[in-house]
Amino acid sequence: MHRHRRPFTAAVAVAAACLAALLGACAGPDSGAVAGSGPSAAATAGAPAAKADPRVIGLLDDHRHVARRTATGRRPHMVQRCTDRTRRVKHSSSSGSGKRRSTRTWYTTEHYKDCRKVRQGTESYTRVVSAERWCVELDDVGGDRTRDDVWFTVDSATYDTAVDTKEGTPTSFTPLATGC
Repeated sequence: MHRHRRPFTAAVAVAAACLAALLGACAGPDSGAVAGSGPSAAATAGAPAAKADPRVIGLLDDHRHVARRTATGRRPHMVQRCTDRTRRVKHSSSSGSGKRRSTRTWYTTEHYKDCRKVRQGTESYTRVVSAERWCVELDDVGGDRTRDDVWFTVDSATYDTAVDTKEGTPTSFTPLATGC
């Protein structure tokens, strides 16, 4: 058994040398890793090493509960309307082979429903104008005596804690949003 081999041409040698040169340029002098990747790359690129703590600290000043507001609106009332329909379906069956092959064809009627949504009047629904919010006001936010009366939107558990806490007590929590 004899196998034919393709000759190793100069073009293949040049392409292999170029590829080796490109891969060598990407790697560092001591490692096999690609430059600019890995955990040290983020630190050297000027990215912050750790995220800032999202908690706020200050003296409890006030708390406020804003109830959910709703309004009644109207929208189209859609109903499904169906119509009974029929269609003619073609069937065929073959038997035999060669010159004796015969095909028999017959038709049947199939019943189905054609349904679509149509508008039928209007309906009323309740829409939310503004969602329920729990808010806490702090003084001396972050230890800065000039930052007073700053409102934060918080979750209900933080709000319940603020309700049971005396005004002027040092408090810290993670707000959902600034303002109320």
